[in-house]
Amino acid sequence: MLRKLSAVLLFAALTLAVLAAANFLLVDDVHSYSRAMLQELYADSGKIDTLFLGSSHCYRSVDPDAVDAALGTYSFNAGSSQQLPDGSYYMLREAAAQNQLKTVYLEMFYTGYNQSASKNVPLACYLLTDHMRWNSPNRYAYQAEMGGMAAFADLLLPARHGVAEPQEMPALWRAKLTDGYALGNYSYLTYADEGESYRGRGFVYTSGAPENAFHTLLDVDPEAPLSDFGWEYLRKTAEFCQENGINLVLFTAPLPSAYLYNTANYQAYVDALRDFAAENNTVYWDFSLYKDVDTLNLLVGDFSDAHHLNGQGAEKFTAVLCDTIARENAGEDVSTLFYDTVEEKLELTPDQSIAMAHL
Repeated sequence: MLRKLSAVLLFAALTLAVLAAANFLLVDDVHSYSRAMLQELYADSGKIDTLFLGSSHCYRSVDPDAVDAALGTYSFNAGSSQQLPDGSYYMLREAAAQNQLKTVYLEMFYTGYNQSASKNVPLACYLLTDHMRWNSPNRYAYQAEMGGMAAFADLLLPARHGVAEPQEMPALWRAKLTDGYALGNYSYLTYADEGESYRGRGFVYTSGAPENAFHTLLDVDPEAPLSDFGWEYLRKTAEFCQENGINLVLFTAPLPSAYLYNTANYQAYVDALRDFAAENNTVYWDFSLYKDVDTLNLLVGDFSDAHHLNGQGAEKFTAVLCDTIARENAGEDVSTLFYDTVEEKLELTPDQSIAMAHL
């Protein structure tokens, strides 16, 4: 019996060693924004009071350094590429397990809240679970929600869903053996040719301007402006915040007016979220509908593509977001800063991009 147990343990140890070797040799996590973000999230344990969550429209739009300078907070941007509603929920739980969160700002770019299931975008899950701590219950809950038991193989062997290019492997190995994982070292996360760089605490600064027209990714279904999946995890997020005494604010980073023009029924999405906010003791700010174009003076050159802010635009937006937060904290009714409808925005104070709406 003892011999069999020893054989089983030896086999398990050898298997884990082979998997670890494969991950070291094949998987490039040195150049991963989400790896750096989660590494910093854990390093900042106990410090964070303000958390931003969402997809790339979050981590490319809100600069925590600027937020803290304006509001005196210790904020962190836990956005990730293609982050879906369940990803935001599990990242909220992960951050709340280590910090006394006061406020969570959930970025609500509408396409993610119209996905039908997490399994349709598995990479959104892997970008987070690959880098969560091995003993995090949220890691395994999220992985199970996304892909069931079959998805756990990807935790043991991330190479199943991502392998470095062969010609890049020698440099990758050197980085892993030297400073590739050094906290605060962003040299492996700076892409001068692509015009973007990781700036810390989750924020990515992007350069460049739109090269194509402002075509929409998705029209809104007026009968179902959010999917059942979107509603489910939005409710879970709101309930978690209520149960834990965390203030929840829903917001959408500004979209170009031309993009709004080309997105059918976007008003239905705005109305649905405003109704949800009213029913759940929170607010929804859609900065695409911000009235004052002198204060939020976004030009075409402040966007990197049809719907993302670039770094220059992010700094403009972060300043206005902080001003809105400060005014609400002072007791002002900040709902008056936003138009009620897309129609009003496009008619009265559209941004510069509206001239390109028909291209």
